[in-house]
Formats: sequence, C-alpha cells, structure tokens
Amino acid sequence: MMDRQIADLQALLRIPSVSRGEALHDALTAALTLANRLGFADTQDLDGLCGTVDYGEGKETLGVLAHLDVVPAGEGWTWPPFGAEIHNGRIYARGVVDNKGPAVSALYALAAVREAGIKLTRRVRIILGCDEEIGWDCIARYKQTEPDPDLAFSPDADYPVVNAERGILQVRYEKKYPSALRIDCGTAANVIPGTASATLPKPALPFSLPPELTGSFEENTLTVTGRGGHASLPALAFNALQGLLQALVVQDLPPEDAKTVRALAVLLGMDQHGERMGIALTDDSGRLTLVPSILQADAEGMALEMDCRYPLSQTAEGLLATWDALFCEIGFSRTVTHGKAGHFVPEDSELVSGLLKVYTQYMERDARPLAIGGGTYARAFVGAVGFGPVPEGGASQCHMPDESMSLKELRTNTILLAEAICELAGEKN
Repeated sequence: MMDRQIADLQALLRIPSVSRGEALHDALTAALTLANRLGFADTQDLDGLCGTVDYGEGKETLGVLAHLDVVPAGEGWTWPPFGAEIHNGRIYARGVVDNKGPAVSALYALAAVREAGIKLTRRVRIILGCDEEIGWDCIARYKQTEPDPDLAFSPDADYPVVNAERGILQVRYEKKYPSALRIDCGTAANVIPGTASATLPKPALPFSLPPELTGSFEENTLTVTGRGGHASLPALAFNALQGLLQALVVQDLPPEDAKTVRALAVLLGMDQHGERMGIALTDDSGRLTLVPSILQADAEGMALEMDCRYPLSQTAEGLLATWDALFCEIGFSRTVTHGKAGHFVPEDSELVSGLLKVYTQYMERDARPLAIGGGTYARAFVGAVGFGPVPEGGASQCHMPDESMSLKELRTNTILLAEAICELAGEKN
C-alpha cells in the first residue's frame, strides 16, 4: 500500500499546479480520480476551485482541509522542483510538504479507516482547495453552497497541534515617478525571495553585504543571492530583496532613485520583525514578523509588497496606520491590502484535546498546542486547527528550494491522520 501511495503522490507532485496557473484543474482532477480509485464515489468538483471527498454518515461533519496549489518553484533547487525524485529516502518537489503530501495522506488515511471497518458517528469530508496560496477563492466558492464542518483540522501546519494562528496582512505601496531602475524581484507576497537583481542606468559599482548574502555585478546589472523561504518564517531564510536595497544605496543613481532606495533601505534594513518601524511586538501567540517580498521598478515608478504575521493582541488597523504614515513620508501610498484575522481554538476543546491525545499516544511524548504565523484553512472555520505535517521541533521547508519530505514522515503523517479521524469521528467503545 505504501508503494502505491508514494507513486500516487509522485504523480500529483509532477503536475505544476502553481497558484492561478493552467495546471490547477489537472491537479484537482487527478486528486478526485485518486479518491474514486480508493473507493470514494461521493466526490465533487466545485467549479475547479475546490473539491470534496465524502465518506460515512452522521448529523455532524469532520473536515480535513488540504490544498493542491503551490507557490512558484523559484531558484536554487538541487533536483527538478516538479520531478518528485527520491534521494536518500526523501521525496523532493514543490508542494510535497505544502500541501500535496498531506492531501494524499488524508485520502489514504480515510481509505485505511474504511478498510479497517471503523464505524463513524460523524461524516468525514476531505476538502481540497486550489487557491490557498494567493486569494482563497476556493474557500469563498466552498462557502457559497457547502456547509461549514462542525470540527476540522488542516494538515498544513505543525505537530503536535496548532490552535492559534497570528493575523496576516499583505500590502503594496507605490511611488509614482520616472525611475531609471529596472527591478522585478519576488514571485508572491508570501514568499521570501532568494535572488534579487537590478538593472542600472550606469555600470554597477562594488558593494558589501551581510555574510548570509552573496552579490555580483556585471556591466549595468547587479545581483544578490540569499535563501528563499516562507514569509511566516524569515529566520529560516536570507532575504535577497533587503540585500538588494543595501547594494543599491552605494550605486551612482539619479537623484530620485537614490533618495527612494536609501529611504527603503533605512526603513527596512535587514530586519525581520519591524524593529525600525517600532512594531516589534510579541505576545502568547508569538512574535510579529515583517517581510518585504516583492520589489518592482520601471519607467512609472517603484512598488514594494510586504507580508506581516502579527500577534493576536495587535490590530490590522494599528499596523496600517503606522505603515501609511511611514511610507507617506518617503512618497509612497498604499494601493493593495489583503488580510486575514488571527484564529484561536481553546486547548480544552474536544478538537484540540482529541488531537493532542492522538499525537501523544502515538509519539509517546507529552505535548502542548502551538501558535504559528502561517495561515492555514483552519482560520476559515470556527472549529478548526492545524495538525501536522511538520515534525515537532522541525524546520519547515515550505516555499523553500529543495522542499522535501522523508518517506518515514509520509508514513507517520498518514497514520496520525487516520488515528485523528478515528478519534474525532469514530464510534467510541
């Protein structure tokens, strides 16, 4: 069975289902076809934005929330990002952790529950979204016609269980002027860029960078290389965009360009928590993170996008007021704002306590729930939390080059998901 699961996962990983891309529906079709082959006839395709797989009966529903879209592959891979190759017991592919590996594990876990003859008192619905990384149109479409699950968990976070998610704010600031720079850095608001380059109006000059970054220049182009990653985990990455601003400060630029890049370099520095902006906040839900993720410059001006994960005690309104004032001083205005409120489920709830029981019994260790900066589907539903797949104490590889999952982790995730379904939807003896 495990060999077949690995093969099915590899097939799904080889579909380059980048958010809003043409291959997304291919991934959804493949996942629903897999569900049918595993014996689940009750499936839906909701306008190509979302799929559902149902099993069992009951007045209440347990949801398992996964997604099939992925962020762009980016650079710095050792193996092909959509090759799904296995090396040293690990599958390497964009999306194997975030979130196709857990999606396939959920399907196989539900199949194992059925084959074991476990009687269910709640219907189980696996929800497979196709727009998690960008706009959550999948969730909006789901809520148009489908009821919210009574309980739900998303295998798109960390073990042992995540019962608090910090708020998310993604903003774009623009300054209109005839820039002589040409910059197109970054792939998505929630991805830390691992490389950044700029074309200058004059030959590039030597520059120095922090030790985690490397730089090069040739004629009118300079390039900074760091390490990409997920915007909620800046400590695991080295932001090339911030390095690029530091490199541009020492270049021979027209006055308005020089003024603009210097202002951004001073405002952002190499900070990861908004220290220079006076917003470095921490509470029980964790520490605020602030990541500049996209920088663009052309004949019409310059634009910067940022991703912020903020503690539950902070407000989006307060952050926006601070940013608007700071960026107004340097000639920028806010043009785009996306946000998701923070999310919390009490530790003594049936959901959190049940998942902790599953985890502690299988792993044979004590555990407490976590708070994260990542944004999962859990925050779309009142009674939902995150449950795996990142090992307890492990470093997430989401959105990073060489994203991978060990075959052992794949098996453990599948077992834990099956046990979670039994605990939360199975008949109690």
